Amino acid sequence: MKVFNKLEEWLGGSLFIAMFVVLVMQIFARQIFNSPLIWSEELSRLIFVYVGLLGVSMGIRSQQHIMIDFLYAKFPKSMQKIVFTIIQILILACLIFFLYFGYDLFIKKEEIEIVSLGISMKWMYLALPLITLLMLVRFYQAYLENYAQDKVYIKPIFILALIVLLVLIAFIKPELFKVLKLSNYFDLGEMTIYYVLIAWLVMIFFGVPVGWSLLVACILYFALTRWKVVYFAADKLVYSLDSFSLLSVPFFILTGILMNGSGITERIFNFAKATLGHYIGGMGHVNVAASLIFSGMSGSAIADAGGLGQLEIKAMRDEGYDDDICGGLTAASCIIGPLVPPSISMIIYGVIANQSIAKLFLAGFVPGFLTTIALMIMNYFVCKKRGYKKAAKVSLKERWIAFKKSFWALLTPILIIGGIFSGIFTPTEAACISVVYSAFVSYFIYKDLNLKALYNTLLDAAVLNGITSFLLGYSTVFSTFMTFEKVPQMISTFLTTISSNPFVVLFFINLILLFIGLFLDTVPAIIVMAPMLLPTVKALGINPVHFGVVMAVNLAIGLCTPPYGCNLFVGAAVAKIKLDSMFKLIIPFFLAAIFALAIITYVPWLSLVFIK
Repeated sequence: MKVFNKLEEWLGGSLFIAMFVVLVMQIFARQIFNSPLIWSEELSRLIFVYVGLLGVSMGIRSQQHIMIDFLYAKFPKSMQKIVFTIIQILILACLIFFLYFGYDLFIKKEEIEIVSLGISMKWMYLALPLITLLMLVRFYQAYLENYAQDKVYIKPIFILALIVLLVLIAFIKPELFKVLKLSNYFDLGEMTIYYVLIAWLVMIFFGVPVGWSLLVACILYFALTRWKVVYFAADKLVYSLDSFSLLSVPFFILTGILMNGSGITERIFNFAKATLGHYIGGMGHVNVAASLIFSGMSGSAIADAGGLGQLEIKAMRDEGYDDDICGGLTAASCIIGPLVPPSISMIIYGVIANQSIAKLFLAGFVPGFLTTIALMIMNYFVCKKRGYKKAAKVSLKERWIAFKKSFWALLTPILIIGGIFSGIFTPTEAACISVVYSAFVSYFIYKDLNLKALYNTLLDAAVLNGITSFLLGYSTVFSTFMTFEKVPQMISTFLTTISSNPFVVLFFINLILLFIGLFLDTVPAIIVMAPMLLPTVKALGINPVHFGVVMAVNLAIGLCTPPYGCNLFVGAAVAKIKLDSMFKLIIPFFLAAIFALAIITYVPWLSLVFIK
């Protein structure tokens, strides 16, 4: 049983390593032997599909899928119990959907060949029904825990019976599911899309995890309109994972986790402290600088606030800074991460918008530094007004010692960024090299990493990758049916009706994105909103690369916007202070970020200066 409970970990970890080895082999074959492996890309993508779905399964077991719970948290316990029970039923329905249509796709894809590997495409699509069986087991295990904690009403035995019944129907009498073809009972006509969007928003704000809410909305749309193509939603999940660009995501996530957990981040933080700590507001400057260097690689601004933030807050407290500025500045500094390379947000936007990831990385440099400077200036004035003492100025010898201790760590971002922009590596290859380098430095030079810790980082990266992949898959389907219903065109028409001036339209888009950023982390928000807004952006002649930068920084600012910005909750939790005490302090940093956003939005040159 113990082995079975660790099945995703063993399989996912092994496949993760296999995918990593294949990509490293490709780098050596191409760069050293000048003989690329023609099969490496497709094999890596095949493995990635299985790794991504295994990550989804781990997310189900650990219940880590992204959700908006601020409204749910305000419900009385009895209401929470009802809502959470409904959420579980919806997730179960989605898993049955995966199982049946995944098997159907497995059969249909038999005639399509993965040319370089000489095998049928069905082996890629087999991942969905096969791993869904495991997801159903993990769902039931999680449900047992939820019932034991008095979170749901329905007894587990009834849920188990329902699972068995639905699985039997899916394989023996699938035509019974046609009862879900709601178009047989309702003809909503042009209003269909509005009812679907309302249903999706209700699910979102009632605590249904974002990825699952997108899937339910997709199924509801097809049930009301085009039941015959409902399998399309399952197809898109697999298809969205079959992307070479996305392969960089799990490895950059892994790099970020390695850095934060193995001493690399701490050494650079100490060097920054030795360099900047003796200025007015010095430890605040160090806090912001650390976010500039590292926070883009976790894939989540919220994760940055919770991970890197612990180190930053402790260091500031040790120097006598008040709790409110410790928590507030940490929440605000995570704005920078989605801008600077290597940024997971930029990679996701690049895949969705079909834009060069290397160009997006370049575009984020100047805006990232501008935002950093804006926050540092505001930090200076806040700290000067409060009269915080400067940290003791260290000698040149001590700075040199701090530099030597951090030297190998400081090379990490240089290696990643330099490799991409010199053309030596693709972003995916650079991500692999960054893992190799970070692991080597941590294990052999700094000796802060052991095999058990490396194993745990692999698991963390797999779960985060699974969640991100799941979101991306169903945002693709979601945006597709919205395209069917011409929602992006309607948004474009509405915005251009207000004004044909791109600057005015960008102002209103910024307001929309700031609102969305209150509730969603940067990556899922980009996944949902980018397909809706890109037609408007392109119609007005706004450079999509520039808009990607605007979108990333805007949504990140939303995360620290009072009163509901998610980073505020995380910052308060990490700093162990009341949320209310942060509100007053966060406003100056929020205004500084808004000022930087305005400049970034209306001076496109800042984003495009390095792009040919």
